[in-house]
Amino acid sequence: MSFALAITGPTASGKTALSLALAEKYNCEIISLDSMQIYRDMDIGTAKATAEERARIPHHLIDFLDPTENYSAEDYRADAMRALREIESRGRLPLFVGGTGLYMDTVIRGSSPTSPPSSEQLREQLLSISNTDEEREALWQRLCSVDPDSANKTHKNNVRRVIRALEIYELTGKTKTYFDELSRTASPDVTVGMITLDFHNRDNLYSRVDLRVDQMMAEGLLDEVKALLDSGKLREDTTAAQAIGYKELISYLAGECTLEEAVEYLKLSTRRYAKRQLTWFRHNEGARRLYIDREDGRMKTTDELTLELYALADELIKAQ
Repeated sequence: MSFALAITGPTASGKTALSLALAEKYNCEIISLDSMQIYRDMDIGTAKATAEERARIPHHLIDFLDPTENYSAEDYRADAMRALREIESRGRLPLFVGGTGLYMDTVIRGSSPTSPPSSEQLREQLLSISNTDEEREALWQRLCSVDPDSANKTHKNNVRRVIRALEIYELTGKTKTYFDELSRTASPDVTVGMITLDFHNRDNLYSRVDLRVDQMMAEGLLDEVKALLDSGKLREDTTAAQAIGYKELISYLAGECTLEEAVEYLKLSTRRYAKRQLTWFRHNEGARRLYIDREDGRMKTTDELTLELYALADELIKAQ
């Protein structure tokens, strides 16, 4: 079985800088664990590693899809395992880095005995009848009738997830819930030694989030969003258009709010997302925790964090 390290945690917790230090010390190549960094031209809003940082350490699964394209967690698992094998073939250690918990789960879980099929034609057909509130409500009610468990976990306005669950049922006669249960019996292909960045004082994280949003705006996030819209790459029906940092500024550009309101909502959305990420990763009992702050709320220095990171990595590697 393969072995990889991982640095996970909420947005704005400092994963990129620590991952570069870890990768240089342990001869790693980085596999991105971010569901939006996969898209080309979405650079500022997704906080991608810079060109200089990627020159220092090879990065994988960044900038390989157009924002108009769809991509699933199962797609990610297949691509991530392919990248992992390539890294191993070069005698280097794979290092997963990012905050998309669902992606990490697919890697840890391994391949399902049976994966549900897909049909672009059926998906487009269902999308064509999801344009109004009434149509979206009807689709969700349809899901309630065939797969109530999935319906209960999916908001009726999350059209793509509703449609995916209906697509699975229409193609197989079995529910998404059935396939989700199957996936829990999968065999893992890789052991992941996970280090999760965390905070004793959540306000420290929220302050970092607000600062990051301000930095993104100063770096030209609004221009990036506008260019993507003008090029037709942020269509309303795409996953990319729903990304935090993009949907809020799309609302501003559509005249639905002021720029100040959009930025404040962006900060609020990012703080809420960071909170969900903390909750998700705290459920992984096997992960080692690296606290960015002390119990009294004071922030640790970069040197302190790096030394703690190395000690945790050593423990995980020696345990193999």
